[in-house]
Amino acid sequence: MKTLTRSELALLLVWAFREQRVESTATPHADALTLYCNVMALPVAEAATVVSHARNGEIPPSDPVALARWTKGLTLLRDMLEQPLCTLTTLGPANNTFKNRAA
Repeated sequence: MKTLTRSELALLLVWAFREQRVESTATPHADALTLYCNVMALPVAEAATVVSHARNGEIPPSDPVALARWTKGLTLLRDMLEQPLCTLTTLGPANNTFKNRAA
């Protein structure tokens, strides 16, 4: 997947929170839901700033403190979205020890 720029990510956030209303719709778009879940995993101050300004469409924020939180939030979010999905493998008991104990 192509790495998103902060501008592209900001537009996606506005799309998810303002246009798709990911927080209140019964069946949100899958991409909007992915963005929402990752934003909720950000530190509280950054998540609150990202959500607030994405809902209002005010990107980037004009307040210097909000701008710093917005920038940090987008950077963290972009890093999170670039991570590959983990692969889970279910392993059985080694050397059939479970089966031997059950017998």
